[in-house]
Amino acid sequence: MNFLKIKLVIINFFVLVIFLFASNVHAPKPFKTIMTENIGREWTPSLITTIENRDHVVLMDNSETYYLKVNSSIQGNLGVGDVSELKNGNATYGDALRSMFQLLDLNTASLASDDLAGVYTIHPLLASYYALDSEMEGGQIKVRDKSSFYSIEQDTISFLVFDLGSPSNEGTIITAVSRYVYNDQSESYEPDDNWIPYLYIKINSDQTLSLTGQVSEATEWKIMDANGLVNTSIDAGSDFNPQATSWQTNTFAAYPTNNNGELSAWHYDDSPLKTDQFYNNVDDDYQNQLGYSDEANIAAHAVLNIIEQNLIDLGLSLRYSTDTYLTFRSALLNNNFASIDMYNSILGERTVEHVYFTSAYSDNGDYHPFMVIATHNAPSGPQFLINVARPPGDGTPGTSYEEQTITRNAILEQKLIKIPLRDYGLITNLTDNDLTEFGSLASDQNVSALNYDVDNYTSTSSTGIAVDGVIMYPSSNNVLVYATFAAEITSTGIHVGRGMGFHYHADGHAFNHNGINLYNESDYVDRNHPPIIGFVFDGIALFGKYDENYGNMDGISESLDEFGGHSHGDYGYHHHAFSSSATQSQGPDTFTYTQNFLQRGAFRGAINDIPGFLEVSTNQFMNDEIKRYVGASGTSQLSTKNSSSLKLADSFRLYSNYPNPFNPTTHIKFDLPTNSMVNITIYNVIGHHIRTLLNSNQPAGHHSLHWDSRNGVGKKVAAGIYIYSIRTGEFSATKKMVLLE
Repeated sequence: MNFLKIKLVIINFFVLVIFLFASNVHAPKPFKTIMTENIGREWTPSLITTIENRDHVVLMDNSETYYLKVNSSIQGNLGVGDVSELKNGNATYGDALRSMFQLLDLNTASLASDDLAGVYTIHPLLASYYALDSEMEGGQIKVRDKSSFYSIEQDTISFLVFDLGSPSNEGTIITAVSRYVYNDQSESYEPDDNWIPYLYIKINSDQTLSLTGQVSEATEWKIMDANGLVNTSIDAGSDFNPQATSWQTNTFAAYPTNNNGELSAWHYDDSPLKTDQFYNNVDDDYQNQLGYSDEANIAAHAVLNIIEQNLIDLGLSLRYSTDTYLTFRSALLNNNFASIDMYNSILGERTVEHVYFTSAYSDNGDYHPFMVIATHNAPSGPQFLINVARPPGDGTPGTSYEEQTITRNAILEQKLIKIPLRDYGLITNLTDNDLTEFGSLASDQNVSALNYDVDNYTSTSSTGIAVDGVIMYPSSNNVLVYATFAAEITSTGIHVGRGMGFHYHADGHAFNHNGINLYNESDYVDRNHPPIIGFVFDGIALFGKYDENYGNMDGISESLDEFGGHSHGDYGYHHHAFSSSATQSQGPDTFTYTQNFLQRGAFRGAINDIPGFLEVSTNQFMNDEIKRYVGASGTSQLSTKNSSSLKLADSFRLYSNYPNPFNPTTHIKFDLPTNSMVNITIYNVIGHHIRTLLNSNQPAGHHSLHWDSRNGVGKKVAAGIYIYSIRTGEFSATKKMVLLE
């Protein structure tokens, strides 16, 4: 069957597949979807009479009519909203979260001492790198990037510092007492000597915001506790902080630099996962699966069907149904950055760039297909890393972190994850999986083989990937203490450890169903099983915990084994997030609390036959031993009869770009049935030439280019509608695309 026929078959049955699948295996809603939903929660705001560092607040006027909020794009002028939509439960999650701000003591914001200064910077909850700023008296209040990698691209890098007064039932005046501006020479923020102190925030008659030097014109404000709106806190003595560990100041991680001290963070547009270099590394057989488009989805489905048939022909099988893998793929690719907690992420861009299926044989003739995930290893929503009680790297004795900096942020990473599709079987005993070749793991904690258990056997290793593209680690940390016990992680079960990227240690859903966890309460409605929330590197799927509010789900009566998994119905063996009682000692005290497991730790799948196991790196493209399994060797074998059918194009074709609309990067795909001279050019709507992307001879096949919204001299173009065209000797076509602000 050629590719065109496969495509038609899939289109004909696509609706049926989705229908059958929706009642079975399903993924959590992406955060961008949650943002548009109504929170349905009545909120009775309470005054904060004593301001503390890192408090989450809603700022409303004294009459409780208006509140401050950021707009949907976050950056730009600060706005006002109607308090009634918050009080009456009519707000969306997006409205609620855009109304919430973090109060950071000036010393925290400026990387100085830990002592409270009594003045604060104000940061939007959805954008921890952004802060309130303005020009002089009469200037509008703005939300401005002050700390991310992209702050260097702004003309002005600055922020205001506010005196919040003494909040009371009568309200308080919010005073902008100083302004800090970034100095390129000293590479630090310094006081703005031109700033006129004692300017006050006021709401104008047209419901805009500005500063005034007249105290009589100032708006009186109430500073309200935001946690009843969307709970973002970790209570002292809770399951996520059983020792009641005191809060630590979480400073910003230093900008990454090279050996010459120069900024070395890559621009998001230049991510190694987004460039042509990535596309060029992938075998032709797999390139049509890259990115996220209708064409890529169809191609991925077609290749997975071929892999399944190849396994059947060999007397082997997929571990799970094709629907399971396609659901997970779709969920990964539907996560877009909706908040800014990373140096170089861009709102609206994908957290995961590619998910594709590969098909290759070893030198011994063994068949090893994989699902390959190219991820930036970052969540799409806010993670409240500012509220980690004891971040790894705080110098706590006995943690091996003494030389590490406290961090609450990170740069995006590039990881290439491969999940085996073939069912390699299950182990019976923990040590049936020989981890010797992967380094010390549990043994570096001086744990004898007699004392290995599922919590410590992979203590220093990542174990899998979550459905938002973030790496998972065992619940125990590097010294074999549950990370929640030491209060090292947030209420969502995630942190940035030792200056590394994001990773999960625990299940945040078990702590609070606040709409911003990896999965949430709404993912259970009208479903007969918890959602799929991850895959372990051994190929075992991970599902959400059985929620006590949904007691009739498939498999709920089947107990979990020591690995945190079970088998029932048509699902095959799989893990679940779950909670259990834990007891740990610290000094003379013993603590009993609930440990919320995301994934227990040890691998249940048989791993020693999986080639390149535990390789989590884009360097897999360069590793001759295993690169074929990530589709980079030219040795793919999609079908014993029709391996070439997916390489060749049936006709000339120019596809719709994806994504569209976009900001700032999009991909343009085209097909050539024969070797051709190809010109691809971009114009604006009035026909002015913007950039020539390609003008050269190209071989027959499927091709892809990316445009970074820059013109021919490397400058960013304005938002708007653009035309792209293809011309060959026999074919021409044009299409429209929309660049967003």
